[in-house]
Amino acid sequence: MRSERGQALVEFALVLPMICAMLLAVLLVAEIGVARLALEHGAAEGARTGALTNDDALVRGTIAASVGPLDAAKVRVSIDPTQDHPPRTGDPRGSLLHVTLRYTIPMPLAFVGLSNVVIQGDAARRIEWSP
Repeated sequence: MRSERGQALVEFALVLPMICAMLLAVLLVAEIGVARLALEHGAAEGARTGALTNDDALVRGTIAASVGPLDAAKVRVSIDPTQDHPPRTGDPRGSLLHVTLRYTIPMPLAFVGLSNVVIQGDAARRIEWSP
């Protein structure tokens, strides 16, 4: 009979890359989930601020404060319509304010050909502010 002294080490060396890949996948999915929740929350808070104040600077400040664990400088904010376009230039009450946030998560294995993941959060509110 042959010796089986190195069998466990060889099996571990064969399984280790799969374990590392699964661990990396779990961490990436968790990061995507956290980013999605933070962006949805930030978009909702920004849309609420815009509905109450009709001020894009306050909307951006509220979003920066509420996106939590994300880097607020990397969050792209889109407000539609902007403050200087109708219907927000006149009496905007009742018009729809739509806030969209986008955040890019870099892939750890980008050299393999995996592209970055772009997460998006949306919210819309009716403007209550009156001039």
